[in-house]
Amino acid sequence: MKIHEQITFLRKQKGLTQEELAKALGVSNQAVSKWESAQCCPDIQLLPEIAEFFSVSIDELFGYTPVSTAENVVLDIRQRIDSLPEGEDFQFVLHIAAALHTIILSKEMTAKWNRNPGWDTDDAIEHAGNGEWGYSCYDLPGFTTVMRRGSIFFSNNRDMNLLNAEMRRIVSIIKPFANTENLRAAAALYQLTAHAEDAYADFAQVSEKAGMPEEKVMDCLTGELAMFLAEKEDAQGQFRFEGMYGNLIPMLSLFDCR
Repeated sequence: MKIHEQITFLRKQKGLTQEELAKALGVSNQAVSKWESAQCCPDIQLLPEIAEFFSVSIDELFGYTPVSTAENVVLDIRQRIDSLPEGEDFQFVLHIAAALHTIILSKEMTAKWNRNPGWDTDDAIEHAGNGEWGYSCYDLPGFTTVMRRGSIFFSNNRDMNLLNAEMRRIVSIIKPFANTENLRAAAALYQLTAHAEDAYADFAQVSEKAGMPEEKVMDCLTGELAMFLAEKEDAQGQFRFEGMYGNLIPMLSLFDCR
């Protein structure tokens, strides 16, 4: 049996000393030392408590099945992404991100203090993965996740201190989108070009998509929006968002302006 190796591994994964583990389990330091050196095994009645403490199964504790650490999960996802054809890999990533958002939300919805009898986690994950949700947000002091249709956001809510120069830059980026016509033209351009890296759209296409006069679209794209756009080198008058600004429309869509 590999229980001595597993206990050592799991203890180190949690960043605990033998003394700290012994205190958590209510046993002596010598007992933990003997477990890890394979001099003896824990009492059988203590096994469920040890497994629960490390959030593993009894089989994992005995080494019959591998322990699923965060590193293992990330590696499994990486291997799955690498094995998928181009295009399917990105869809898989979005599905996983939506599922993670929904699982966190489900934890709150099914908690004892907020039990929702109509909540079905599996059903919610399926609908969220298909981009069928309108808006959902879970906000805690140390964690925030927001999803609006196909856009998903996660934050640890740290490092939010902005320097004056950063504030001015953010204002300069957001300000043009406070104009409804700019936002309509930008959203239309994004919808027309987001499907491919070499896709561009001209004034007429954006005009039709946005339902705006072509002259007004021209004013928007060559005016306040120009700083965000790239113009096709061999075809004047065709535009798309610059790579570094390609996420602006999805990010703006996360705001729930009710």
